[in-house]
Amino acid sequence: MAADMVERNESGQDAHRISLLEVIEDRNRAMNKKYLVHRLVYISKIRGTNVDRTAVGNHYEQLTKKLAADYPGSEPITGLMLIYLKHIVHIVETSSDLILRLIQDLRAMELDEESYVSKSKILVVSHDINTRLYQQWQFRTLDIVEHGIEAYDTNESFENLIIEVLTQLLKLGVFLFKQPKLNLKNAMDSLHDKVPEHLPQQSVVHYLLEENDSSMVTPQEYIEIYEKPFDTSLESDMVWPIPTRLFPYN
Repeated sequence: MAADMVERNESGQDAHRISLLEVIEDRNRAMNKKYLVHRLVYISKIRGTNVDRTAVGNHYEQLTKKLAADYPGSEPITGLMLIYLKHIVHIVETSSDLILRLIQDLRAMELDEESYVSKSKILVVSHDINTRLYQQWQFRTLDIVEHGIEAYDTNESFENLIIEVLTQLLKLGVFLFKQPKLNLKNAMDSLHDKVPEHLPQQSVVHYLLEENDSSMVTPQEYIEIYEKPFDTSLESDMVWPIPTRLFPYN
């Protein structure tokens, strides 16, 4: 009887309970993920009227390669940059440290009068996405002429407009994800002809950029989250004498 109890105790001590961290790590190993992958979506206004839009795309292409070289163990950068006549819509999938570097580059360009971008707004940062919609990073210039961009007005809330833009981009990603590799380039070159409903309207992008709303943050505001010290004073810290905590749950 005693021997049976010893065996039960030993088996109970040896029994391993799987934690949530282990489940996440196993899932990441199965998906060949080194770190958590996050999705960044932001919009920008191109500085000036005579900017070479291909040069804008090349700048970001070189930036993604440089970040990949600077952070060899991090998650690769994938996504799609849509370069309109006056605006940029960029969706990026990568690790959190590279997202911060991309946003820091945005802030640097806003301060540089000779850069390609004059202002930007971050629409969303989605954490720990399950699946990448974009298998590589690419850009496309869109020669879509849309009249009355500056005069656009709507009764829709900013939240609804942002959701509309994000929904379009996610549907665009699903469309490209389902394309055969041999047909992907043709699909990318004819987005306006095949899936115009998945492309955000330039008037909506302009409206979101020009208006100030708490639903969106600027690159500077996002960076301040990481740079500002986190100092919090609790009410108990302002009491003297300091209350004695006899139990950890008091």
